Amino acid sequence: MKTTRQTTNLSSIAVLVVAALLLELTTAVQYFSTRSSITRQLTEMAQRDLSETGNTAELKRKVEHATTQMLPTIERLMACHATDSLRLHIAQILREHVEIVGFDYCLTKGSNGRPDGIYIYKDDQTGTPTEQHIEFDFTKRSWYSEGLKGDGFWSEPYMSNYKVILMCTYSRPVRDPQGNVIAVLGADVPLNELSALATQLYDNQQRSLKPIVLLHVLGLLLLAFIMFRSIRNIRRLQDIGDEKERIANELSIARRIQQAMLPKTFPPFPEREELDLFASLTPAREVGGDFYDFFMRDDKLFFCIGDVSGKSVPAALVMAMARSAFRMLSEHETAPKSIISQMNDSMARDNEYNMFITLFIGVLDLPTGNLRYVNAGHKAPIINLHTLPIAPNLPIGTLLDFDYAVQETVIESGSTIFLYTDGLTEAENVEHEQFGIERMQKVCFEASEQAASPKVLIGQMTEAIHNFVGDTEQSDDLTMLAIRYTQRASQRKPRLILTLPCDINQTPRLSEWIEGVCETAGLSPSATMQVNLALEEAVVNVMKYAYPNGNEGEVQIEATADKEWLHFIITDNGQPFDPTKQAEADTTLSVEKRSIGGLGIHLMRRYMDSIHYERLGNRNILTLRKRIVSRN
Repeated sequence: MKTTRQTTNLSSIAVLVVAALLLELTTAVQYFSTRSSITRQLTEMAQRDLSETGNTAELKRKVEHATTQMLPTIERLMACHATDSLRLHIAQILREHVEIVGFDYCLTKGSNGRPDGIYIYKDDQTGTPTEQHIEFDFTKRSWYSEGLKGDGFWSEPYMSNYKVILMCTYSRPVRDPQGNVIAVLGADVPLNELSALATQLYDNQQRSLKPIVLLHVLGLLLLAFIMFRSIRNIRRLQDIGDEKERIANELSIARRIQQAMLPKTFPPFPEREELDLFASLTPAREVGGDFYDFFMRDDKLFFCIGDVSGKSVPAALVMAMARSAFRMLSEHETAPKSIISQMNDSMARDNEYNMFITLFIGVLDLPTGNLRYVNAGHKAPIINLHTLPIAPNLPIGTLLDFDYAVQETVIESGSTIFLYTDGLTEAENVEHEQFGIERMQKVCFEASEQAASPKVLIGQMTEAIHNFVGDTEQSDDLTMLAIRYTQRASQRKPRLILTLPCDINQTPRLSEWIEGVCETAGLSPSATMQVNLALEEAVVNVMKYAYPNGNEGEVQIEATADKEWLHFIITDNGQPFDPTKQAEADTTLSVEKRSIGGLGIHLMRRYMDSIHYERLGNRNILTLRKRIVSRN
């Protein structure tokens, strides 16, 4: 085996040596062949120059004389606008001078207001003058631009646009009676000798290339043989490299997709003066399992932060699913318990890989500062330097139909809620010491002393972590979310509260109170009547059905208003009942055929702009909203 490998290596070296020698031989042949050809051509050119100097001077004199003699006639014909006669005159001069193959006649301003020109030349077959419109941009040619400036200009040799031949052009300006330049006349003179010399040089080069081409072909064959052997030997390494690159590209795309799913515009709600928010996410690998999200609806901020068990692609897939589920559910669910319960059941039902998510979900009511939240095994947030009390709930995805405990608190004005994942407190330095809760609380305290914004707070926390861990590689995803509730007490919406016993005879008090609230909010009489009907149906339903054992209960109605919305929150401690999940009443049926109930819910849906229900603890909370319409 070893002898075979050595033989293969010696064979490869021999092939490389032969290829190198062949390359050197090809270079030497090409050098001497080119040198000989150039020497021969220079000798021929020197001899031609000696014999053609007199001829060239005579040719130059004839062309200049013929062009100069034409100018007075052309200028006179231009002044008379005799365009046809001018062209005939140019054609006649062209017939008389065999040394000229064509005339360029270019106006500085044609009929369309731009430079325009014609080319009158001798036909190669018949020799008769032929006219053609100039299609290319002649203004960039030196014979035109220089011809405008003086009394005569010879251009550098160039390849003609109409004949396969080298030529020079002698150009003169054409002036009007006032002396202004109105055109350029150019006489094209073929450089027959130079063209013939170029052809001869090309033929000589082609003849000298034959041995060089043969050597190159042989070299290519050897190179192909070398490449074949090399490809065969490194195929496995290339396959491995391609696979690594493919995986890296896919992870890079996955990272961009994952980052694009998260909100990145800050401040996200610039129109809300009472709210400031900032977040950051730094994955430990290309993709990770941390996520955050927030969503505004009905004057409520829905927000969450989560950490998926595991890392890399599996965690990223679960993260994407969880974030999408939160956003979808928060668009129509108001209770955090309902949101997290549905997310848990969806994940636990098909959790074949036993993955779970620690998750915190909060719903902050901006008019009141009331925060309802559910914590599913996540790190407790910090509010005003104090740890938010959390119930011992399981992470989502661990147990189907788990009964999550909902908690509630009131956020005071100027408070900052700081949420984070364990990648913050468990970040380690080179000595395997963790950043810890105490260092985190210290940064929060310093930011609080400075009344720092959420963005500044997270920036200071990020800097503190970097200073602590140094060059130690990040081992876990790091996510932070800070929310500052800045509404002042004077900005809160006015609150009106009415508490009634469960007695239908109390409904006149309800109607009188509703009319007062609507009058204060500026609702029109028709809108006030609609609100009255909807709320009366909702409250009467509570009085009739929430307390089946008698009228021992009570119902509370709270009203708040701003410039756009009027809110009513109906609260009772009776039996659970969600009117938003009831079927729509069929109002097309007659009274005799219509089933009992459902009409009150129909009125609520018809006359109010939104209805939301949630069960919090042992309380039913029904929220109805009406958009305020000015009386004017």
